[in-house]
Amino acid sequence: MMNKPIKVNVQTPKITLQAKAGLEIIQYGTLTVGETTTLAAGENATVLNSGTIENAVLNFGIPKGHDGINGKDGTAATITIGTVTTGEPGSNASVTNVGTDTAAVLDISIPRGDKGVDGTGAGDVIAAADNTFTATNTFDGILKTKSDMQAVGSLPTVLQRGDSNIQTYTLKNGLNRSVVFRDTGDMTGYAKTFIISVARSGGTGTFSIGSNNGIGANTPTVYMVDGALPDIADGEVLKIAMEVNEPANAIFIYILGKVAL
Repeated sequence: MMNKPIKVNVQTPKITLQAKAGLEIIQYGTLTVGETTTLAAGENATVLNSGTIENAVLNFGIPKGHDGINGKDGTAATITIGTVTTGEPGSNASVTNVGTDTAAVLDISIPRGDKGVDGTGAGDVIAAADNTFTATNTFDGILKTKSDMQAVGSLPTVLQRGDSNIQTYTLKNGLNRSVVFRDTGDMTGYAKTFIISVARSGGTGTFSIGSNNGIGANTPTVYMVDGALPDIADGEVLKIAMEVNEPANAIFIYILGKVAL
């Protein structure tokens, strides 16, 4: 492919000849860009003067580049995940290439979050007045048990292994009431928790845990985990848990809560 000639006049270097008779001769020439031809890929570039020395016309031959069809495919690059570590809170996440440019192995560091703010709860669990227990502590939704009674005397109410878990008492008039656990059978490895609900309907009688408890052939120690039992006012209900624990030879008393009806 050829392009039209473009004429560019450039003065050639000044040539001075000293004549014998003292005559000075100064000669100038011209330079013109002639045709520009595209050569085949791989050929050498050429510059030819189709004019004269004084009036040069330069014709350029420029080879075209390779089309790339016959080029050699490069090696496919790979990326592999290396180690993933947990950084300290507040540190920067980072990705480091421990491989090469064509076979990258990326080690990643991800900082763990800061510790969250502690919750506002105190950790105490207060049982509601209508607890439902499962497994060995179930009463199948039947609120009345064989130990349900009106407190009409001062003798203690005796609980045993076979008694239902819920025990309800109503303090009448000014009579006092106490509860004990007493079972002389084989109690090895035995543990059971009774839920006891005590209400008051008039009067000033007291409710207490008796001292003549018996677990098998042993006399257990009674531990008041939450302190002494509180007074019960008229119209109030006190709920406690009585845990009988043979391996510890102990009876633990927990105050679950008190509500006004």
